[in-house]
Formats: sequence, structure tokens, C-alpha cells
Amino acid sequence: MRRFAVLAGVLAIVMAVSVGSASAFSGGGRSPSEAPLLEWGHHYEAELGNEKGEANYNPSSCCYSSYQVAIYKLGPLNVHDQVVVNWHALPFVHGEGYPVSMVLVENVDDYTWGSTFGERRNTYTLSGSGTARSEITVGNSSSDDYLEFYSGANRTNSQEFETFKYDFSVEAPRHYLSLSLGSVQKVAPNGSLHATATLATGAPVPDGYPFTLTGTWSGGGVFTASATSVAGQVTFPLAMPETAFGKSVEFVAASPATAEYQAVSSSKLYVEVTKPPVPPAPPAPPKPVNLCKPATNKAHALARAYKRQLGHAERARGRARHRLLHKAHGTERKFLAAQAAKKAVC
Repeated sequence: MRRFAVLAGVLAIVMAVSVGSASAFSGGGRSPSEAPLLEWGHHYEAELGNEKGEANYNPSSCCYSSYQVAIYKLGPLNVHDQVVVNWHALPFVHGEGYPVSMVLVENVDDYTWGSTFGERRNTYTLSGSGTARSEITVGNSSSDDYLEFYSGANRTNSQEFETFKYDFSVEAPRHYLSLSLGSVQKVAPNGSLHATATLATGAPVPDGYPFTLTGTWSGGGVFTASATSVAGQVTFPLAMPETAFGKSVEFVAASPATAEYQAVSSSKLYVEVTKPPVPPAPPAPPKPVNLCKPATNKAHALARAYKRQLGHAERARGRARHRLLHKAHGTERKFLAAQAAKKAVC
């Protein structure tokens, strides 16, 4: 019975030691080949610790710290893609701040990840609330990119061992866009401006992607227009108000961030908005024709001619008289017609 009690006590001690020295490392791989492939948007929970015996990064020099590094593989990424990591960790018990940090490494394998981790040029840490939204821009196109969460692991005394819990999710990558306005110096107020939109690979942005154009000028003037892409080209129609005529207008094209693409803004373009040509003055209306005066003059002239011819006929004799009377009667008919025309217009 006593022997059984001793064995039970020894077993309890062994179990206690075993539990106290259990690894605090979980959730990621210890090397790139062991790293789990992350699912975009999925929530992960994991642990790191400060026990030196569990460290998977141990510099050869005695003067450098060891680390527990949890490695997670990212899906294929293009150059300039943006990866957003939303993460959180519990406070550090034996000190200030949060012992868990994060870094993105690119183009590494089991043989090169340690030297790359040792540089840690772009390290991400948590805010005072223990949370962070880290926006990371990828420098190269690669299918061997990894997120590494790590904590210092230099403790050898089991009484100082701690477990650092953290959780995170990674948003689907947002692709990079490039947007540039054409180099023009002048534009008509009812003309158009053209922009070119491409991806990081140089391929045109998909058709139908929305963009806006904003123009500003002195005096508080603002103009906006919208257009969508077609084969990587964006044409903005202009309808500038009179306050912009003859002024230098600052134009900027842009598009907000979406779930798939990053926000983009073009460089500023200064363009003079020309004044529209002054339309020619309409022709003056024709002056009204005074028909009464010429009709009156004509009637008077025929009346004098008739009177004169009739006088000649009265002084003539024979055939001459007959001829002159005939001529006078013809003039009389013309006079009567002219007098009627005069009455019609006067």
C-alpha cells in the first residue's frame, strides 16, 4: 500500500513537470514546409511562449535572442498587392506591452527563412489596446510568401515560462491600380479628359471599373465627373461652368478602395480651360421698304405725262392728232393702274 502511494506521488510529480514544461507553441508551422495555408477571412487562434527550449529561431551567436516563430503560408500574391491582417493578443504578465509581433517574408524556404527573419525590416506590433489592423504591401510576385508571428523565447526557468495567446484573420488581397491622366495643356469647357488605368502587371483594369474626376480652381470652383474603364482607358466628359473659363484647373482622377482593389489617385494635372468662341452677332434685320413713296412718284409722273401728251394732241391736226390722242390714252391707262397701286400701299 505504501509502495502504491509512493508510485502515485512520483506519477503526480512527473505529470506536474510534464504539464509545466508543455509546449506553448501552436497554430503555425516551425518552418515554411510545415506552415499551414491561410484561408482568406478565416479566424485563427494560436499560442506562442517564451521558453528557450521551444525556440525555432536560435542565432549561433550567444549575444542574440532566441524566438518562437509561428509561420503561416499565404496564397500567391502579385507585386504591390495589399494584405490586411486584423490581429489581437492578450497582455504580457511580467512586463509592459505585448510580446507577440508579426512580419511578412517573401520568397523564402526552409533554408533561407531564418536569415530573412533575422533582418525583420518591416515589423508590425500591436497598439495599446492589444489589437491592430496591419496593412502590408507585397514587394514581389511570389507563391512563397509567409506571415510570421513571433515572441522572444529566452527563458530557461520553468517558473518564468509564459504562454502568449493571439488570434488573427487575413483579408483577401487587394490588387494594385495605377492611374494617370494624359498630358494636355488646354481643354475646351465642353471637351473631355482621358486617363489610363492598369494593374501592377501592366494589364488594363477590367472594363466597367468606376472612376471619378475632380477639378478645382481659384475662387472655390469645383467640378466632378464620373466614367468607367474600357480596355484600360477612361474618358471623362467635361461640362465646365463659366467661372472656370480661362483659368488653370487642377484635375485629379481617383477611385476608392474595394474588396478587390486598392484605392488609387492620379497625379495632379493643371489644365487651362479655354473660353468658348464668341458667336457672331446676328445680321441686322432688313430695313422696311417704303413702297408708298415710289408708288406716289410713279403715279405723279404718269399724271404729268398724260397731261402733257393730251395738250400736244389738242394742238395737233389730222393724223398727228389722232396718233397723239392714242398715245395719251395709253398713258392714261398706266396712270390709272399706278394710282390703284398707290392706294394699295399708302
